[in-house]
Amino acid sequence: MQLGHTALLRLQGLASWFGAASMPMADSELCLFGGASPWITPSVNWTAVDDRVRGGSSQSYLTLVPNSTHVCFSGTLDTKTLGGAGFASQTTTGDKVWDLSTYDGIQVEVIKGDGKMYTLIVKNEVPQSKRDDGQEMSSVSWEYDFNTTESSVGSGQTTKVWVPWKEFKATYRGREKKDAEPLKKGEIRRFSIMMRSFFEKQEGDFELVLASISAARKEIVVCEH
Repeated sequence: MQLGHTALLRLQGLASWFGAASMPMADSELCLFGGASPWITPSVNWTAVDDRVRGGSSQSYLTLVPNSTHVCFSGTLDTKTLGGAGFASQTTTGDKVWDLSTYDGIQVEVIKGDGKMYTLIVKNEVPQSKRDDGQEMSSVSWEYDFNTTESSVGSGQTTKVWVPWKEFKATYRGREKKDAEPLKKGEIRRFSIMMRSFFEKQEGDFELVLASISAARKEIVVCEH
C-alpha cells in the first residue's frame, strides 16, 4: 500500500516528535549552592561587600548552619553614617563561570526570614583591576528584590522565590542602567545576596537562612486535553 504525500508528511512529523521526546532533557533544576553543592568550595568562596567601602558602618556575614547544608546571611544595616543610605552584602569570589543558558531563571529557597526585603544579584562582568582596598571595581549588576516573612528554623514555612531572567533589572552603582547589554545567561560570574536600606525603609539587625540557590527550568506543556 502506498501512502499519499500528505499522509507521509504526517508520519514523518510524528516520527520527529517522538524522536525529540526520547532525547534526554536538561535537569529541571540545577542546585548551585546548598544540598549536594556546597556553598563554599576550593573554586568558590563568599566575601563581604558592605557600605564600609564608601565610608559606611554596615557589616554582613555568611556562616554555615551547624549540622545542615544551610547558610545564614546576617549582620547589621546602618543608615545613620551615610545619611539614610546603606547596604551589606555577601558575594561569590573566584574564577568560576556558570553556564545557565538552558534554564529559565533562578530559585532561592528560604528557610528562615525576618520580614525584611533582600536583593538577589548576578553579574557577567568582573573587572580585572581592583580598588586600592582590594575590592573589585564596580560593574553592571542584575538585581531582583524579594520580601521575606518572619519565620523560624524548623517551623516548616519554607519559601521558594522564583526569579525569571526577565525580572532581573540592570543597575550600576545602585542606579538603573537602561542601556545595559542583555544579561548573558551563559556567562554568570558572580552571585550576591544583599540587604539595603531602600533609603531608610529598613535598618538594624537582619538574618536570613537559605537552603539553596538553584537554576531552574519551567515545565513545558506539550499539549492539553
